[in-house]
Amino acid sequence: MLAVPGCSEAGKGYHEPGGSFSPSFASFGISLWVTDDDGKILATSDSLRSDEMEQKLVWRTNGKLPAIQTETPYYRARWSFAGDGGWQLDLDLATEHDKRVALVIRSVGPAGGPVRLLDWHNQQLRINERWSLRLNPQPAAVSIGDESVENWKVSGSGLNRYTSSEGWGFARFELRGTKVWTVTLRDNLFPATTPLAFSSTLAGIELNLPDPKFTNSLQAQVAHLMMGLVGAETRPGDPNNYPLNWLRDGAYAIVALARAGQAEVAKQLCRPFAEHDFFGGFGSEADGPGLAIWALEEVAAEAREPEFDRWLWPHVRRKAELILEMRAATEPLRRPYVGPIVPLHTNRTDLDLVCDPAKDGLISGRMDWHRPILFVNAASYRGLRDAAELAGRLGKDSDAQDWRDRAAELKQAWAKAFHSAEADDERTFICGLYPTWVVSDQEVYQKKLAERRARSHDREDRLNEKPLWTYFNIAQAHQWLVLDRPDKAWNDLSWFWDNQASPGLFTWWEGKGEENTLHRWELARGWVAPPHVTPHYWTAAEMLLLQLDMLAYLDESGDEPALVIGAGIPKEWLGVAMGVKGLATRLGKVDWEWRKGRMTVRLRGEKCAVKLGPTFPADTPVKVRH
Repeated sequence: MLAVPGCSEAGKGYHEPGGSFSPSFASFGISLWVTDDDGKILATSDSLRSDEMEQKLVWRTNGKLPAIQTETPYYRARWSFAGDGGWQLDLDLATEHDKRVALVIRSVGPAGGPVRLLDWHNQQLRINERWSLRLNPQPAAVSIGDESVENWKVSGSGLNRYTSSEGWGFARFELRGTKVWTVTLRDNLFPATTPLAFSSTLAGIELNLPDPKFTNSLQAQVAHLMMGLVGAETRPGDPNNYPLNWLRDGAYAIVALARAGQAEVAKQLCRPFAEHDFFGGFGSEADGPGLAIWALEEVAAEAREPEFDRWLWPHVRRKAELILEMRAATEPLRRPYVGPIVPLHTNRTDLDLVCDPAKDGLISGRMDWHRPILFVNAASYRGLRDAAELAGRLGKDSDAQDWRDRAAELKQAWAKAFHSAEADDERTFICGLYPTWVVSDQEVYQKKLAERRARSHDREDRLNEKPLWTYFNIAQAHQWLVLDRPDKAWNDLSWFWDNQASPGLFTWWEGKGEENTLHRWELARGWVAPPHVTPHYWTAAEMLLLQLDMLAYLDESGDEPALVIGAGIPKEWLGVAMGVKGLATRLGKVDWEWRKGRMTVRLRGEKCAVKLGPTFPADTPVKVRH
């Protein structure tokens, strides 16, 4: 998706591998056709194989959004936002003399819709009384007509104007005489606007690393998360598959953006997470209060703004007390939710059911129509610990101590249940260490994690099949990172880089088919039989958090947090100078520089112990500055 962060779902632009583009949802498609001299189609931007193209995100000077550049044997296409409802295609042709290229406007596209009016006048094409398109230089020939006409792919009506209620109009522009073209497209009625305040879609971190793919992937996650925002709300995935805020996915997105240096954007996303306790397509899910507190406190701890803390306080306190109420429940607990429900589930009677009676000191909470007890309680443990941190900053010492005590009890109950069948749920292994630190016995946790990995990975430690729930896989890789096994985290990271949804753009997927659809895509002429939902933003957040923690993270397994520098740095990088500036943690921002076998770390915030990741030599000199 190529879109203004915070614009409406209807305003989101869609790009497909090869360079085809729809400037907004259910609009029309723009594609490139390569033909021989007789007009026979040899290739199109809709049909090129992934091994026939290279794609990448390109950040232009002073550009808020990235451009998407596609290289093929026939052309190089770069789509970029031109501001004020405009898009621009910069096209360089690389065709041989016996091949021709045409730019084609059709109702079919990545997110197409009916094309009922086309009017070519004064070297400008009007589309549906809304859009205008210009080419520079002028095209060699223009053909306008209807796709229902025989031989429409090589002919036209001979007219400059087309109207039809069926909406199957097309316009074909022959690009001859030069290899360099500029296509400008403007929305004259509904240009994308946004209430979101932002200055860039890049991470607010300086990265000097030897592997450009690592940097490109990290920056791409920030951009995709930003472009998926609608208003001041998150979305779980493609906003027209998921036109709703979903607490769980959104909590991860907020934390990821905050840690990547987009703290001001993260703050703008916090209000519904503070004011509402339950929202999302499945109703009132029990992990909600804990995950919301985690996200809110991550933003608050990094912001260090007393006014923001005071605003958060009543909401965090309410959620913490709700966690304690769930843990003490003696009968089913129901609470109202806000927002839409996935249509497939609107008739369920348990949409407001948060949890069943507590058992063995644990919340018996609902999530994903399951009872993943250890995941729900891990999220709740994290929430209580973070609520206590906020209370401590505000001088609410009694509340802080009470919540720490209750969290300790929850941690003990969790450790006991880990030896039962409750641990078998896959969600147990996406949360034990990162991000909750609820695990007491890392050795036992690692053993069970390894048993699961042996079933999902081949002998070379790579995933043996394409997963459905990609966020689970990346979160499990994160557990291996903090267990000092960066090799396993890298194996999973590399597998995902080799299996991107849109090659070169570092996008991911969820499920099979239109998972949890709200049926908006049925209104579009495109994405007719989707293999999955893409992009997916919980997965993007997981990927971003994994990569950030590879550079620096807080180990919260002990009584006091310790800063781990370079936990995911591979041995191959140690031979060159490298560094990071401005990586956010809840204790403050971190800078580090590796040069000539020495590590220099600067902490801009609270003091804490500092240690290096496992690939650094044990006798590495470390200089810490505050």
